[in-house]
Amino acid sequence: MEDELIINKGYLDDLGVADLVALPIYLMVIIFIGRNIRNNNIELKPYFKYFTLGLYAKIFGAIAFCFVYTYYYKGGDTIAYYESSRAFANLLTERPGDFADVYFSPSSTNGLNTFSYRTGYPWAYMYFEDRTLFLIKFLTPIVLVGFKSYLLSTILLSVISFSGLWQAFKLMIRYYPQFTKECAIGILFMPTAVFWGSGMLKDNVTLSGICWFIVAFERFFISKNGGKKFLAAFLISGYLVLMIKPYIIMTAFPGIIIWLFYSRIYKIKNPFLRYSFIPFIMAISVFGGYIVLAQLGDRLGKFSLDKLMETATVSQEDLKRDYYQGNSFDIGTIDPTIQGFLEKSPQATLAGLYRPFLWESKNVGMILSGLENFFLLVVSLVVMIRLKIFGLFKYLFDNPLLLFLFLYSILFAYSIGISTSNFGALIRFKIAYAPFFATAFLILYRMTSKKYKNR
Repeated sequence: MEDELIINKGYLDDLGVADLVALPIYLMVIIFIGRNIRNNNIELKPYFKYFTLGLYAKIFGAIAFCFVYTYYYKGGDTIAYYESSRAFANLLTERPGDFADVYFSPSSTNGLNTFSYRTGYPWAYMYFEDRTLFLIKFLTPIVLVGFKSYLLSTILLSVISFSGLWQAFKLMIRYYPQFTKECAIGILFMPTAVFWGSGMLKDNVTLSGICWFIVAFERFFISKNGGKKFLAAFLISGYLVLMIKPYIIMTAFPGIIIWLFYSRIYKIKNPFLRYSFIPFIMAISVFGGYIVLAQLGDRLGKFSLDKLMETATVSQEDLKRDYYQGNSFDIGTIDPTIQGFLEKSPQATLAGLYRPFLWESKNVGMILSGLENFFLLVVSLVVMIRLKIFGLFKYLFDNPLLLFLFLYSILFAYSIGISTSNFGALIRFKIAYAPFFATAFLILYRMTSKKYKNR
């Protein structure tokens, strides 16, 4: 019998043998291991009760994501990533020598022609783009271990990426053990992050990557109790995110510099001396961050500061056009200059943090996001009212970790708000910071409550 030809369909019609046979076995093994990890740690570390709950949330998010994209959207980038990675996996099992040549080489026409109808072809628009090709190669071993099943491979990817979220959760409760529930809600259970952060997309990998990046930075540079393994984790996760979505590292960098400097100054016991250093730290951090970002952007070509402004303006205008079916918003025309970008910062930041508003939601996915944004907006307003806005800065400067999370979230929200005018894209992009922003304000909400203050 002739080998079955592998043809890219754009979507999946039904569940295969791997889904029906291997999936239940994999799920049982994952659940068994997860329960053992929880049971072996929960007596001394009660917060491990959230380990299996968080793991189950990721698995549920992965399954929901697959079914939505398979049977509702009937395609999309996630299917293209899968089919492209499956083509690489098929090439490995069929012609290992050719696979090595293609896998460890940059994209080329000759490389694409190495594939055949029996292996399937990577999607050309992804294969010839460096960052999507990097992700395809990253996903290939996962697809291979997942028996080339879309559903099973997505679940495995989500289980792997859960490690970053769990490390971020542990970091938060190490600093704020009295707010375990708030940290769990913010890091592990925010609905949009559970859904969009569990699919076979860039967002899943970069969310876990930035979590590892932040955790490893804190362990090696701030608390200095992580050893060389966390330096390695810092470099590997930073490289991973940089290769897929460089702007995530670029938006995190200014806050990281401030966190590093301020964590040293924070140890000064005299409040007057400590606060007097703040303007100096901010000035040094802004200047240092600008120099680093300028150098990093120039090395990354299209991510240089000048090109970023130009690209953001073009993208923002394009995403407002009619063919996006009304799922767009408008913060006004942007002048591609530093002054023009600064003038739009309030509208852009508000959009990045809290839109789509509930009344702007036009489908089920947007309604869920709108409800989540409404919840965060209410929590934020309550905190602002309690602290009379300016009191917020005192709390942040008394909590260096929260200060970093706030700065990272605000800068990221501004960057996507200024460059993205499509709600679908906005919802996906924001999950790289939304769990941290939610956690920071949930902690501040509890800190400023009367019940907590009267303890």
